[in-house]
Amino acid sequence: MPRSVCRRKYTAYKCFKQVTPILAPPADFALTPHQDDYRHRLAKWRRNVGAHVALDVGPPAPTLDSAHGSLLVLSWNVWIGRGRLQEVISRIRNGDYAELGADPGLPLVALAQEAYRRDSSIPPLQEGARGRVIVARLGQPEDIVATAHGLGMHLRYAPSMRNGPTESDRGNAILSSLPLQNAHSFELPFVLQRRVAVTAAITLGTTRLRVISAHLDPRGPPGHKWLGAAGRALQAQHLISSVDDETAVLGADLNLGRGRYERTWRLLRDAGFTFGVPPSLPSWRHTYHAFPRLVLDYLLVRDRGGIIGKARVIRLDEHPSDRGARVFGSDHHPLLARIDLKAETENLR
Repeated sequence: MPRSVCRRKYTAYKCFKQVTPILAPPADFALTPHQDDYRHRLAKWRRNVGAHVALDVGPPAPTLDSAHGSLLVLSWNVWIGRGRLQEVISRIRNGDYAELGADPGLPLVALAQEAYRRDSSIPPLQEGARGRVIVARLGQPEDIVATAHGLGMHLRYAPSMRNGPTESDRGNAILSSLPLQNAHSFELPFVLQRRVAVTAAITLGTTRLRVISAHLDPRGPPGHKWLGAAGRALQAQHLISSVDDETAVLGADLNLGRGRYERTWRLLRDAGFTFGVPPSLPSWRHTYHAFPRLVLDYLLVRDRGGIIGKARVIRLDEHPSDRGARVFGSDHHPLLARIDLKAETENLR
């Protein structure tokens, strides 16, 4: 393996820079690079992250006799591991939100954005582009792999970018109490930072659903109009074209600074993704819990074949009056949905 040695005069140390190869993702969890990277910008970001993670430590698939016709889906930007994801999932499992329709006995899928990971697959020294992060504010972030082990859930994690100079990265992840099948990740068009979406299939009874975790850029490069709205539209268009045309649930931080006036929203709507079934405006005024308070996070459902009877999304608040600097440690609210198939539809309270 090639090495270059960096020697500094009048110092008592030597720094060795090792060129680290890009690690291939697991065979059942392939990465689809974005091909229109004519300036090779994405390649610089790839060199700085670790390997994909495909972890199956959850329970086996339920038998048809015990299979449910309903599913809980949690979507949350966990703010580089600051969000207490294990705590929130444990509360769902313990029935803390049962009165809102989140039956703790139902299968659960968590779609996480800005999930944090630290392991030996990450290059010890940064070799290319990286995401910005204030290292001192990271504290003790929650590692997504440790969370999957602690909860006993299946995991597919794809890193998007390195966390500054630290030996860690962040990206999108899917945690599931149901086995994850046909998982893959794909790069979105480069706008401001490297973004990698993750998707996998689950089987609910006899019905197959696709779940997707994604995160669009919050803004464009300097000089871009409308806070990067054009770049987000390109990313959304590529996301739609990269996902099989089947019933799907999308959990994403869409970063729609202009809300539903953005072309991104129109593209998703035209592709069949709606906010619940039928589509409706949320009752809350924000999901981003910092300034300015905006609705940036969405749980969208695309129903192919009319198999979904009901789908309702609620926002989880740590404080009943939505107070405090953080929400379960994150600067985003978690969104929780219950999805009922038509064969076994149950009304939400």
